[in-house]
Amino acid sequence: MQTEIIVIGSGVAATALITKILESRPDTTITVLEAGGKIKMRDFALYQNYLISNKLPFDHQNIYDSCYDLAYQDRDKPGENAFSGDTEIPMNGSRAFLYGGSTVHWGGWAFRLKEEDFKLRSNLKAKGKATGDVIDWPISYADLEPFYQEAEDFIGVSGDSEDQTTARLGKYPFPAFPFTLEDGLFIDAFNKLPQPISYAHLPIARYGDTHSNNSHGPCHTTGLCKYCPFGARFVAANNLDDLVSSAKYPNLKIITNAIVEEILMDTKDHATGVRYFDKKKNIWVNIQGKRIIAAAGAIETPKLLLRSAKNLWENGIGNDRDLVGRFLISHPYFFYKAVLPKNPQMLQPEMGFPTLVSRHFDSLEEQHKGKFIMINPPSSPKLNLARSMGSGKSREEIIKSIQNNATVQLQGIVEVFSEARNRVTNTKKTNRFGLWETKIEFWKSPGFEDRMKEIEGTVKKIFEQMGAVDVGIETAISWRADHAACTTRMSSDPEVGVVDQNLKIHGTSNIYVCSNSSFSSLGAVNPTLTLTALSLRLAGHLLTELKTEANL
Repeated sequence: MQTEIIVIGSGVAATALITKILESRPDTTITVLEAGGKIKMRDFALYQNYLISNKLPFDHQNIYDSCYDLAYQDRDKPGENAFSGDTEIPMNGSRAFLYGGSTVHWGGWAFRLKEEDFKLRSNLKAKGKATGDVIDWPISYADLEPFYQEAEDFIGVSGDSEDQTTARLGKYPFPAFPFTLEDGLFIDAFNKLPQPISYAHLPIARYGDTHSNNSHGPCHTTGLCKYCPFGARFVAANNLDDLVSSAKYPNLKIITNAIVEEILMDTKDHATGVRYFDKKKNIWVNIQGKRIIAAAGAIETPKLLLRSAKNLWENGIGNDRDLVGRFLISHPYFFYKAVLPKNPQMLQPEMGFPTLVSRHFDSLEEQHKGKFIMINPPSSPKLNLARSMGSGKSREEIIKSIQNNATVQLQGIVEVFSEARNRVTNTKKTNRFGLWETKIEFWKSPGFEDRMKEIEGTVKKIFEQMGAVDVGIETAISWRADHAACTTRMSSDPEVGVVDQNLKIHGTSNIYVCSNSSFSSLGAVNPTLTLTALSLRLAGHLLTELKTEANL
């Protein structure tokens, strides 16, 4: 079996990459290998059940169990994967082993990085701060801007085109969702502070009927999502279905339940294909390919490299300098809440997703301490009208319950910096999917607690301006691996990075990494849009290579 391109993984990175290649070169032979299976999506029965019972689809534990990691093993449960260090990085719930990857359960936040994010090491040095293990990206924001534009169109982002938080040359494909009435409480507080805090509409991928390139319409449900009134957001699985069902792309093949064990090589710099286990047929398969694209995320991608071609690369592909799997970071989430003694407007959640973001502290001035963003989630009292009426409450009692003690929240994401000691490796056991279990080693930086005290002080000032009381932590800081990144980071210097500026692994001629793992640093915002932009940029690079080969 021979194919021009083998893609490992079927998430947004793979989908954007193969879509762009096939649109320009429809006859390209591409094989996508996905470790997970498919779950039922666009299930209107689940949607109706939610409307009647308020029961979310991911409350069905069997769906969760079919595609998520278990929690780490402890005294009372077997669990899976392993952890060491001083800060646990939970894997369960942070990724999905599925056709469509993590877009099946993501929130749709679609931020661009800022210009300074591409120069982290240089900016720390300019501030006189220790640069540690951090590096600059080998590309700039200006290099990526055209692909950000393309990525926003691909995943259907709603945003404010007049917002210049990040420089942009074109408009968002959809207009921004309006601020909610509850957002107004925070906007007033931001403006009243002695040093007002800037804010903006949150850009979010809502891939609906109105998108000109969308043939599949609203998602209705992904099976793992939190419902929204619009029933529409970008999910890679729907786009893959469109590609597979199209008669225009006869040489595209997607194989699910395909557990890739290793990348095969005939010389140290040249890959010939991959070896995978076909769970459906219970057989091992070798597949040959001219180019290998590892798009399996920041956890599985380095693990695959570490266990591959050990006869040629003693420590795994691209790992002669012991860089593969190191520099792991994710985004710590913070969750603060407070109580408004009165809720005269009877505010209720208007959207199933946030519409207000502040990137005020996601700035060059704050970068040396770790940037952060703040989000206003839909957090007013969530009234279950049917349950209230069923319990015999009168109209007056229901109204009174809404008018008192409304809860408000601020969530946020904090930037942390890569350190060589934080890493991901394979264990010697396989999990129930047939993949090698993961070992994570992670220690938080010494300055993190001080940074969180500063953030808490800022949040308290905002709540005070709102007249809110009982300020507290809604949830302890979450270090979950949702945004895991930097484990095969990008640099033009092979001494400090695993892949070059074209995402090709240093020392190889035809192996590419297209995942969060190739980020040089992570910034303070979720990575999906940047990953999509990098994928589209890589697709353009590969199209140029393919065209050159055809002309030889």
